[in-house]
Amino acid sequence: MIRLNLVDKFLLLALDDDKGTFASEPFAMTYGLAGALLLELSLKECVSIENKKVILKRKKRTEDVFLDTYLELIANSKKVRTLMHWVQAFGNKERKIKKEILEKLISKGILVKREEKFLWVFNNDKFPTVNSKPENMLRKRLYEIIENLRKPEVDELMLISLIDTCNLNRTIYGKERSNKCKSNIKEIIQDAKHNNSISSTIKEVHDIILAMIVVIITTSTTAATMSSN
Repeated sequence: MIRLNLVDKFLLLALDDDKGTFASEPFAMTYGLAGALLLELSLKECVSIENKKVILKRKKRTEDVFLDTYLELIANSKKVRTLMHWVQAFGNKERKIKKEILEKLISKGILVKREEKFLWVFNNDKFPTVNSKPENMLRKRLYEIIENLRKPEVDELMLISLIDTCNLNRTIYGKERSNKCKSNIKEIIQDAKHNNSISSTIKEVHDIILAMIVVIITTSTTAATMSSN
């Protein structure tokens, strides 16, 4: 079985299988990937959040080269920095993060790179799916959760919450399923707050990161709208 972390799954779901292009919702990929990265590091108990600051809990490698790269950035920081700083810092590395995850998914045989040119000059590479089984299994499981209220694992809950926070429900689940399951999705996310199987630390990290992403996306979208007028 191909093992995928939260960042891999978020990117894979946001990628159009046929066109090989990403969701176009403003800042969804930028801060969604940053949030997924920090949530994955918290799930692996590498970091925690204290007084809105990201605290390094352990430097030990995660056996995932991608995650280790960003964990090292936190470890090598000259001072303890805020969650806002790291969400923005990782968000600014969107292109690099995308490239690294795409290369990983290509190496795993899930995607393929199709080089194209726009106006015969500019690169406009596409990344269509060649092995749809991992994504199909992931989608099937997510659909079971949001349609039939199956109990989610912690990482599945994180993914569902992140998709909702980044306003990607329609993009990822489809308009009809998204509308039909709107109340279920809210119920799933709300129920997680009272789920005793999820540690209080993970809940706190999860809630703070998602709240921070909402603030950043809203602020960034507002600023972008004002500058275009």
